[in-house]
Amino acid sequence: APRDFAPVLLQLRKVSTFGVPSTWDVRTDRGDTRFVLKAEEDIRRLEGGALLIASAHGVQFRVPDAKALDRASRKLLERFL
Repeated sequence: APRDFAPVLLQLRKVSTFGVPSTWDVRTDRGDTRFVLKAEEDIRRLEGGALLIASAHGVQFRVPDAKALDRASRKLLERFL
């Protein structure tokens, strides 16, 4: 478990395009970062409204509850779901 690295996505600030691949600028519990989403299939829905988003480099970003994100983040995210 200590080797697992799955930052929690707290805010989706900007996406480069609403098609894929797209570059996402986000705020996580580990700080601000940018990653590339290769395909819409890289966003997996989990139980209880959670999401798991895989970057092009294989980093898994967790969203424990998509409905708990701020309105702007939810609006951007809905374009990919």
